[in-house]
Amino acid sequence: MTQPLLEVKNLKVSFAGKKKTTNIVAGLSFNVEKGKTLCIVGESGCGKSITSLSVMGLLPKTGEVDGEILLKGENLTGKTMKQMSKIRGNQISMIFQEPMTSLNPVQTVGKQIAETIILHQDVTKKEARQKAIEMLQLVGIPSPEKRIDAYPHELSGGMRQRVMIAIALSCNPELLIADEPTTALDVTIQAQILDLMKNLQKELEMGIIMITHDLAVVSEMADKVLVMYAGKAVEYGDRKSIFNHPMHPYTQGLMKCIPDVDAEDDLEELFVIKGSVPSPDAMPVGCRFADRCPYAQEICRTKSPDLEQVDSQHTVSCWKYTDLWKDGETNEPAISEVAVSKSS
Repeated sequence: MTQPLLEVKNLKVSFAGKKKTTNIVAGLSFNVEKGKTLCIVGESGCGKSITSLSVMGLLPKTGEVDGEILLKGENLTGKTMKQMSKIRGNQISMIFQEPMTSLNPVQTVGKQIAETIILHQDVTKKEARQKAIEMLQLVGIPSPEKRIDAYPHELSGGMRQRVMIAIALSCNPELLIADEPTTALDVTIQAQILDLMKNLQKELEMGIIMITHDLAVVSEMADKVLVMYAGKAVEYGDRKSIFNHPMHPYTQGLMKCIPDVDAEDDLEELFVIKGSVPSPDAMPVGCRFADRCPYAQEICRTKSPDLEQVDSQHTVSCWKYTDLWKDGETNEPAISEVAVSKSS
């Protein structure tokens, strides 16, 4: 078996406060293959962005990382800031969530692209500018020779997002992390950005981690899907397996929240997952989804389930799929019988 491009093992992230330390990510494991896309899905506050910042080595000083983050077998968790600065933008790049706040408003977009190129490659300023023009052309910005001297506020939202992609890809990274890359973009621009990322991935053979809450984006982009809830992985597997046979109640709930355009009753109410995500400093002892789960039993509230392999392409963290589950203690239907099935 070939070595994954990125392998994360038992990642734990915590933040030290004045009185106590709060755990945000608890024992997360996943991998990304070369030329493949992993989509990380979950509600806001579940730890998706913290996970990506951990991989990039960009956590604030109060953040503490435990576990292993292996890039082609090399552990990044023990790297100094100086060592990570040589890796960031070169081997690993990131598209941040909001381009207007990520781009420097007082520098031209060309200068910001060239800055990354000069930092990681042995080129002159003239050569870096020419490479920046080529990157703008690569990401589909018209008249790149003119746009290179534009400031961020002179560009549309879609163009700014393309500039962010150009910066991220300027040094041909092996791994690209995209944190909500299509947020606040209209549907047409969103489709263009996703098509662009897929084409560039195919051309450059990049691995991609895409963080999103949009299951439509996941169905289009993902090879593998990691579903997170309250800092933990609750379901992990290949796209078809997750969409055709969602097993965790939380994953099923997310899919049921998608409006059914074929529904006969136009006034049908949207499904809502009742309750709210527990606070990071007051996590329940057992399954973190138990208080919102319609199938929860006593064991769910007293003991946390591990990820269990249900088939070669699918793992789930739910007591329903273990021998410890006691039959007959609930009037709810079995999870596998819930009518939640989406084809990719």
